[in-house]
Amino acid sequence: MSVYVPSHIRAARRMTAFILFVIGVSLTVGLYYVKTRAQSAKKEVRRLERLISQEEASLQVLKAEIAYLENPQRLMELSEQHLGLKPIANDNVISISDIAVRFPLRDSDAGVDE
Repeated sequence: MSVYVPSHIRAARRMTAFILFVIGVSLTVGLYYVKTRAQSAKKEVRRLERLISQEEASLQVLKAEIAYLENPQRLMELSEQHLGLKPIANDNVISISDIAVRFPLRDSDAGVDE
């Protein structure tokens, strides 16, 4: 015994199957797209992390160079060699109270004619 199914119900079932098939294919394509984007993002992150580590290593080298160039002993030797400068001697230093004795102020009206 067979059961009679009207044609509009068969068409509805076919349409439902087709729509589900299209949804399944679109979900598969979407999942593939997201997966490939995630993989490329991971590669980019690894590349950027390598660049960051290289830049940090370069930064450490530059800090070491700055420390060498700013070494006070090295600067003192260069200033003596190229500029003829020497460290300050004790006889070149005077106290604030000795300034008035060594460098007296001029009278303000001494040079004015009345």
